[in-house]
Amino acid sequence: MDMKRLTYISNFSQPLARNEIERIGEVSVRNNARDGLTGALFCFHDVFYQVIEGEEQAIERCYSRILKDSRHKDIFCLKVEQGVSSRMYGDWAMKTVILEESGEAILVALRNMMDGLSSTHRILERYAPAEILQTMQKGRNPLSENSSMTERVVIFADILASTTLTEVLPAETMALLLADYYEIANAAIVESGGTISKLTGDGLMAHFETGKADSALDASIRIIHRINDLRSRAESHDPRKFLYSGIGISAGRVLEGSIGSDLRKDYTLLGDPVNSAARLESVTRKTGHAIVFDSRFRSLLRKERTLKKLGRYLPKGKTDQLQIFTIPEDAIKFHITSESLRKSIQSLSEPARL
Repeated sequence: MDMKRLTYISNFSQPLARNEIERIGEVSVRNNARDGLTGALFCFHDVFYQVIEGEEQAIERCYSRILKDSRHKDIFCLKVEQGVSSRMYGDWAMKTVILEESGEAILVALRNMMDGLSSTHRILERYAPAEILQTMQKGRNPLSENSSMTERVVIFADILASTTLTEVLPAETMALLLADYYEIANAAIVESGGTISKLTGDGLMAHFETGKADSALDASIRIIHRINDLRSRAESHDPRKFLYSGIGISAGRVLEGSIGSDLRKDYTLLGDPVNSAARLESVTRKTGHAIVFDSRFRSLLRKERTLKKLGRYLPKGKTDQLQIFTIPEDAIKFHITSESLRKSIQSLSEPARL
């Protein structure tokens, strides 16, 4: 019978004494013997590193309990092996090893490995798409997950005159300006319950569930307000003084999942709403409004709002015009033209360091 093997790492939610760790091991031995599971549990400082193996449904029940266990926090699934034909830990219903108290050379190596894994998976959380991490946390292998059609709200945000900024500013200063921008934009998206799909170099793509359309618009408004505030506090020759962003929003059916080859995959969204959001972001320069969205997105809004119709727009490469809208708020308007912004940036003879 094929089995499953799962390896995860987590932190203690609070300090655990040796006798508490031993009790955890004893309970694991009883439960695993009952469920036909085997494995090993290593503890080092405040880190659990555990391998469990056995029949797939039993593994999933066990891991589900672990995810709900208040003694764990920051649980991260490192590896999922399916179709396992033989056990690695057949003699251990659960072997518990407290590495601080073990001096043998191989256990010293294990301590170093666990320390490295703990640091590495925290770094991975900063770079890997949230969907990949969530899939792994549930004990599933992302490489075996199929792409699927789903409804999503898609947001594209971009920095105005980014090419000119890159030409004028030293690379180090441009990187710091981008850090300020992403600090604002990323935080607003996450605070509102959205997912950041990718950073595009001078902007980002994000998405929300369609039931959170109002949250998506609130996040977009928050981004513009915070950028306005940052700009208002900047000195006249501070690059932040010239930071503006356009945001396009659309909604509809997309293909969501891992796209690519065996050498490299990217978790992303594909479909007309993605293209429309990107086109709507670019039209913000023509409308003079920082946020522009289409009728598909507008139909999902539920909060009482005053909206402004901007007319119809034919995106490049599309045959059908889009009815486009914005928020009639002074803070959402660009009070500078694209050409004036470029000239202002070019006038920075010696850009100030951030």
